[in-house]
Amino acid sequence: MMVAVIPAYNEEKNIISVLKDLSDINIDVIVVDDGSTDKTKTIINEFLEKNEFKNKIFPIFKEKNEGKSKALEDGTNYAINLNYDAIAYLDGDYQHKPSDIIPMYEKMKSENADAVFGIRKYKHIPFHRQFSNFLASVIMSITVSVFSGNFHIFRDIQCGFRIIKSEFLKNSYFGDGYSVEHLIALQLAKKNAKITEEYVTIDYHNDAISYITTKKILDVVKEVAKYVLSKH
Repeated sequence: MMVAVIPAYNEEKNIISVLKDLSDINIDVIVVDDGSTDKTKTIINEFLEKNEFKNKIFPIFKEKNEGKSKALEDGTNYAINLNYDAIAYLDGDYQHKPSDIIPMYEKMKSENADAVFGIRKYKHIPFHRQFSNFLASVIMSITVSVFSGNFHIFRDIQCGFRIIKSEFLKNSYFGDGYSVEHLIALQLAKKNAKITEEYVTIDYHNDAISYITTKKILDVVKEVAKYVLSKH
């Protein structure tokens, strides 16, 4: 039994598309509204009131914005408490396509994996993101391999579209800001989780707003380094 955890911050233009697509493929949803200041909360509530969806939808409305990591942590703990076996993570800005959950989950089952990480096709990624993503993936592949003692190669470590078995997420450290994908990878490897990868669709449409800045990228580096050093 699987549930999708969706962090959403000021996604009034996108969240309905995500929820409708997840309903179409009958995947339960925990949507975490991270203190949005636009109409995201209202739109989610109106969607729930219509009661036209096939799946179960559990909303979490936070009073203030606490960041992606905390939103994912809250959604994950909620999913674990509801006894879901696996959790799919995708963004609320509709850059990720919910329909990709199906082939990702099939790959998880066919390879008997504990986690499936999405890989965005590079031809769909702006060049500056290609470079930063390649560099981050190389550095994290080395870091994770040394930290866990198990060899790992990641082709898109910064992609937040993933499916992970819940048992490997209990008592996990989600960090702060945008370091969550890196920190979860470190912890999964340390727990000897079998991680595989699958290509996913990415759509950098006009209504998708990126909140990543150079400072936040540097904060990710600091957060990962701090975590690794604290465990040695």
